[in-house]
Amino acid sequence: MRTKTLLLTAALCAAGVATSMAQVYSVNAVGYVNTTLVPGFNLISNPLVASDNSIAALFKDLKVDGAQVYKFNSATSSFKTATYDEIDAAFGPADAASQTVVPGEGVFVRLPAGTAPVTITFVGEVAQGANLDTPLPKGLSIVSSQVPQEGTAAELGLVGADGDQVFQFDEASQSYRTSTYDEIDAAWGPALAKLAVGEAFFFRNAQTAAKVWHRSFSVNP
Repeated sequence: MRTKTLLLTAALCAAGVATSMAQVYSVNAVGYVNTTLVPGFNLISNPLVASDNSIAALFKDLKVDGAQVYKFNSATSSFKTATYDEIDAAFGPADAASQTVVPGEGVFVRLPAGTAPVTITFVGEVAQGANLDTPLPKGLSIVSSQVPQEGTAAELGLVGADGDQVFQFDEASQSYRTSTYDEIDAAWGPALAKLAVGEAFFFRNAQTAAKVWHRSFSVNP
């Protein structure tokens, strides 16, 4: 997955939120993120709050026959799949296409083999507030940073506990890089890799209870 970000906010740029490819044009906390999908699986997020966060709306420009979006259900450890049909020119079935993907969540997107890379654009507002809490249920979940920033999960505020694991997906090899938190070392091993803006990952909460990934963010100094 290759991600290019254009965040239309001087404050965000000053805070180091925008990537090195970003340009600043105004002081509004709105903008867009271009995410390039490759053939096979891509584990991505919706990094901005859109007016319509449904799969049908977010991926309306992904007009590739057979392209699929997989939304993970932590409670059942299963996926619900929306598939694009070029005859209907839409994702279906309706109950899958109507699922929402908000900042803090993530989905797998699969492009059929032999498909050329496709760039999709997310448009919306930057999430702000004192309580940007992403649920981390016991067991596996797919999560992402609610704020469109690049960095390791730890740099972006994720606090590990003994046995917790981060599974980062590599699109090139179609495999995972796994990091586990060791409370004795008080560190992730191997070290966490940086997350791109618009990248999601699997998190395994090894604790006995659910917890949250807490963020607090404002574009104002």
